[in-house]
Parts: sequence; C-alpha cells; structure tokens
Amino acid sequence: MSRILFLLLLTATVSFAAELAVFEGRPDMMSIQPYHDSMQLVYESSDYFVVFTEGDLSELNIRTRILDAGDISLEDYALVTLSSPEGLSTLQGLGETVFHRDGMAIVRLSGPFPEMFQGAGVFFVQPLRTISLEDRTPHQYYTLPMRGTDDDISDIVAAVSEDSIKAFIQHLQDYQTRYSSTDNYDTACDWVQYKFESYGLAAEQQTFPMSGYDCQNVIAELPGVTDSTRIWIICGHLDSTSPSPQTNAPGADDNASGSTAVIEAARILSGYEFNYTLRFVCFGGEEQGLWGSEYYAQQSSALGDDIIGVVNLDMVLYGPAGQDILWVPYNTPSEGLALAMEAICDTYVPALEVDIEYSPGTVYSDHASFWNQGYAAVLGIEQEVYSNPYYHQTTDILANYMQYFPFGTDCIKGAIATVAYLAEPAGGTGVAEGEVPFPHLHILGFSPNPARTTLTVDLGQGYPDGIKVSVFDITGRMVIDGAHTPVSGTVTLDMSSLPSGVYSVRISSGGFAEVRSVVVAR
Repeated sequence: MSRILFLLLLTATVSFAAELAVFEGRPDMMSIQPYHDSMQLVYESSDYFVVFTEGDLSELNIRTRILDAGDISLEDYALVTLSSPEGLSTLQGLGETVFHRDGMAIVRLSGPFPEMFQGAGVFFVQPLRTISLEDRTPHQYYTLPMRGTDDDISDIVAAVSEDSIKAFIQHLQDYQTRYSSTDNYDTACDWVQYKFESYGLAAEQQTFPMSGYDCQNVIAELPGVTDSTRIWIICGHLDSTSPSPQTNAPGADDNASGSTAVIEAARILSGYEFNYTLRFVCFGGEEQGLWGSEYYAQQSSALGDDIIGVVNLDMVLYGPAGQDILWVPYNTPSEGLALAMEAICDTYVPALEVDIEYSPGTVYSDHASFWNQGYAAVLGIEQEVYSNPYYHQTTDILANYMQYFPFGTDCIKGAIATVAYLAEPAGGTGVAEGEVPFPHLHILGFSPNPARTTLTVDLGQGYPDGIKVSVFDITGRMVIDGAHTPVSGTVTLDMSSLPSGVYSVRISSGGFAEVRSVVVAR
C-alpha cells in the first residue's frame, strides 16, 4: 500500500521537460504575452490552437489538453493535412498520431522527418513549426485602401496571354520532372532566372539546405520608385512530385500553373513602374515540406524586410463546370489583403468567382511560411483541389486541363491584378501590342479528331525554318518527336503505332508554340 501511495505522489509531482497541448479558442482572444519565452504557437485553427511549451501550462486559466509530454522537441513531430479519414491509417507508417481534428493531424515521428511521404488520404506533410506571436494586435485588422478603377490595371489584365500561359506550363512540364533533388529542377531554375533577366529584372537564385542537399529559390525584383523598402510578393512553387518523382513528375497544375503566374507577372509588370517594390519568387522544396519558402520568409524577417503582403498561387487549372472557383483562405493579419483581392478580382476579372474564407489552419502551401513570420499572405487555389484526380500523379499534364480554360487564365489574371493594384502603378510603357512570347502558329485545321492512323495539321502557311512536333501520352511520356519543314503549310503525323487514348500535340517554331489535344480511336 505504501509503495502504491509513493508512486501516486511521484506521478503527481513529476515535471515534464516539455509539453504539446491544445487550447480551445483563438490565440488573439487571450493574453499569452507573459508566456512568450516558454510557449510556442505551432498550429492555429478558427476555434482552437496547439502550443509547444517548456513552461507550466497550469498557470493559464483556460481549458487545455496535453497531447504529449516528456523529453520532446518540435523536431519530433510532423503536421499533416488529410484529404480523407483514410489518411489516419496511412499515418501509421509515419509514426504515432497524437492529435487529429478537422482534417489535420499531428504525428510523433518514429524516425527522422521523411524527404517525402505519400499515401491514401494524406494530402500534405510538413515539419511542425512555430508561428510568430509578435504583432498579433488590433492594428493588424486593417482594410487596404481602394482607389477605384485604374486604367493601368485594366491594361495589365488585358496583356495576360492565355497562349503564353499554356506555353510556359508546357515548357515546365517538358522537363519530365522538377523534383527538388533532380538535375531537371536545377535546369528549370536556370530557365526561370533567364526569363526574369530577359524582362530586364535583376534576378538571382537563393540556395537553402534541405534533406541533406542544397536547393534553390529563384527571385527577381522590380524596385519601387516611391518607397522601395515596402514590398509586395507574387509567388508559387516550382518543384513537382508524383509516385515516380525522380523521373516522371510533370506537375502541370501542381505547380507549373503557379510558377507560370509568377513568370507571366514578371513579363507584363516589368514594363511598368510601381510606387512599391514587387518581388517575383519561385520556391523550391515545397513538396517536401515548404522548405524554400520557410527559409526565404525567415531570412526576410531576420533582415527586417517590410513585406506588405504576399499572393501565393498553387494549383489553378482544375475547374469543372460549376466548381471553377478560386479559393482564397486567410488568417487574421491577412484579412485586409483577402478582402482587397476579392474586390480587385471583382472589378478587373469579373468572370472569375473568388471565395475568400477565414481559414488559418490551411497551411499546406508557401503562404503559410509568411504567416509563421507574421506577414500578411493569401493562397489562391482551385476550390476542388481535393477532388483533382491528377494531384501528385504522372497524369498531371496540361492536356488534362485544356477543357477547363479560361479558368486558369482568369485565376492568374486575378493574382497579377491584385499585386499590381496594391503596388500602385506609377507609369510605364506597358507591354507592346502583340508582344506575346509564344503566339499562335496560325493553326487552321487539326483533323481528324478523333484520329485513327493519321493526323493532319493545317498551319495556313509554310515555315521555312521548320517546326518541331511532339506528341505526349496521358502520363506525360513523349511518344512522337520529329522535325518537319512544311512547304504547303500542312503536316501529317503517323499515329498508327499509338494505342487508343488521349494525347497532347505540341507544335513549336522558335519562340512560337501551340498545344492541342487529340483522341486516337481504333
């Protein structure tokens, strides 16, 4: 009996080295300033939040539940976004789930943080990280000033080219994979930097460490003419993944679409001057856990960069009829930015339906890295992302999204209009009329479609310098690659060796390119 009493007393008085706990409510609704030194906010939802602390949680007069305790550190955990309840079973391969609610789970890892973890019902995995508790005060509840209709913004939106968007996406897809550890990713970074510099922008690659190797972000800047210290950012991640990430991860939607928005923004906005600085950033290491944006945001915070706001695009091509909606989640400091984006899109891209929503728990893309540092940032993403059958698949190719255009174009227009409006145009020559980097090849005919043995492409004119014709199957694998020099302006392709299915045909000549879909039916 005395031994049992001793064990009970020991249990009652033991002091754990650290605790992971969940609180009901919102962190901006309670006074936690005295506990900053010992408490770290690691996850925030609309009605609860999770902290990691080495302090005594009993001192706080608020309902809490201890999730884990002992000799633990943040590095022991992963934060997981679930796309279905099935993901909870999948997570057994990652470690022990210590908490889950509303599509989020925290897992105590059974080993080192994995470079990549995929499985049924698991949408995204990242390290458990701290969220800044600084400046979470009423002055963050601001509303950005609106100036009414701006002719420069209308011209900028009109300059966004769907042909350019498709060609950029196809170019990035043609790398076969942009997985962060591959040479193909490095080559894609070089190309993006080249594009930025070709528009007259100063550009660089920022190196950061991840998973035992170095990776890169690609950054370009257009300095503001009134106050260059205040910065607006448009960004998207450049890397891709799939079940075969080293060899076949085309990543057209995820996230050539977002990277293309950044490149298209640089192409157009470089022709203008703005009162505030604009930065164009393509991040690496996103698929492995937001490593590139986390490094960038941490460095920006350490340097004291005055980032006014960030617009991050990640997957904007999948828009089935009735579901072609751009979803824009935001947290408390980003409310004004979300409201501004909604109003700007309504004014300049009225065909685009934008749904803004307070959702601080939506942290599966690069905007979350800026939230962690206390910056205002929003994500723009297709609303039906969980239903996208090509997500993280080898079938994430442009041909599978052609039917949904102009949804992707409108999303990109909305993002570019937002950062351009808020950076405040101060004049400039704009983009010359007809200046499109990848205009049409004047394709007049594409028949028969469906095709059986041959496919005839009528270009309407000859191309003395020749054209290149590439055909890709639904997995993104090139099945026909040939060069022709048409005289009459027509090209006939032999499709007889191809099995029945859907294919994408890319025709290019110099800086011109066009992508069409064709069905082969036997």
